[in-house]
Amino acid sequence: MAPPSRGRATWRTPVRRVLTYGPPLVGIVLVGQAVVASIGGDIRPWEFALGAACMALAFAGRLVPGP
Repeated sequence: MAPPSRGRATWRTPVRRVLTYGPPLVGIVLVGQAVVASIGGDIRPWEFALGAACMALAFAGRLVPGP
């Protein structure tokens, strides 16, 4: 009997890593920009919302099945 192919697991690992670590970092940068801008008086609610949505995408990485 041949061993199971790991071809599918190999492409899922980078996808899972990108979804787990990429959007939260982008979200932190967006929220940080929005905070700095709001100190100057330019409040950008859409930037806060986009940053929070990016940070919430970290949970999408948990939906990708592991190897």
